[in-house]
Amino acid sequence: MTIEHQDPKETSLVNGASFQDDGSLDSNFDLETPLLKYNISQQPPATGIRSSSIRATLESAQYEAAAIRAEFKTYQSILPAPDQLLQKQHSFHMLRQEILKNHLELPRFLKYKNEGGIKPHHALCCLLLSEYEDGTLNERAKQSESCLVRTLSFGYLNRQLNNPANFIRDQFSCAVDAIPADVVKPGILRKKIRDRGLPIPNYFLDPEDEKQFPPHIALLVILQDGEQELRHLDHFFYRVAFSSFAAIALALRIVLEVIGAAGAIWGGAEVVKLRTATKNVELFRWISLGVGGLSLLRFVILNAPLQEDDGDILGPAGPWSLRLPVRLRAVTEHPFHYFVRATRPSSQSTSKKDK
Repeated sequence: MTIEHQDPKETSLVNGASFQDDGSLDSNFDLETPLLKYNISQQPPATGIRSSSIRATLESAQYEAAAIRAEFKTYQSILPAPDQLLQKQHSFHMLRQEILKNHLELPRFLKYKNEGGIKPHHALCCLLLSEYEDGTLNERAKQSESCLVRTLSFGYLNRQLNNPANFIRDQFSCAVDAIPADVVKPGILRKKIRDRGLPIPNYFLDPEDEKQFPPHIALLVILQDGEQELRHLDHFFYRVAFSSFAAIALALRIVLEVIGAAGAIWGGAEVVKLRTATKNVELFRWISLGVGGLSLLRFVILNAPLQEDDGDILGPAGPWSLRLPVRLRAVTEHPFHYFVRATRPSSQSTSKKDK
């Protein structure tokens, strides 16, 4: 297991101060851990500036973003393909054994503490913060925005992210304001993000949460994307093929669930002789239209993207559904989600509410 549970009775040291947290959600413990001094709406600091103690601490251990990427190339060839890695979510121990079996040096985020290891979520923060500093994170976030979709949906919807690496980056960019400026345990990291009213990235969730995504897998996905192993997801023909499939699936669902419901009332009334050609025609026409309208409302409620949909690993047609049979099933079940997602609350608006 890659994220440790903090013992409620365990005394930890942060910023030189010891504390004891009871682990409850309503705990009044709120150690003022310094936060990063910039947010996603601002220009990132110049490259080379130590934007957080997370990065500084890892660099002091000679483990920075460049070292993580260089280290990745030594074991990249033995890793499962991205779709298998995302679907099976290979455990920390399984990946360790696979690398050791091939007589390769373990990456530090797969080592134990007594081996000089670094926690996967620390390494992931380091990697994503480096992208934020050089502007890559902001650039990708802008590319994922669609003014047309936001305008037509009155700001409620945005274009879907169908590349898992972009999805991981998007979640991080929403929570970057709350990332502590010190290396902290996962429980404290979640608390700081939650206290700011920001969505917790799935790879920072508690391991017991069904939507939790292992941080070591998220880290490997980002590294694989850096080596262009996920580039097929952005190919024009790949996107056209899946978009066409999703559009057909959406049309079929409307025919079956909306038009079919109205037609069932109209045709069924004739079968049981409640409707004839000389009487009750207008009455049953309005009844059929009413049932069709209610069915359309039901269809919208069931299929409208919600903020809670993000990070549901295999559904609703989310970016994790990479293996072809699973992806086709997910798109068939939730075709609308292939195109759009609910707009996330921005950290900037949350900060204004706090004030």
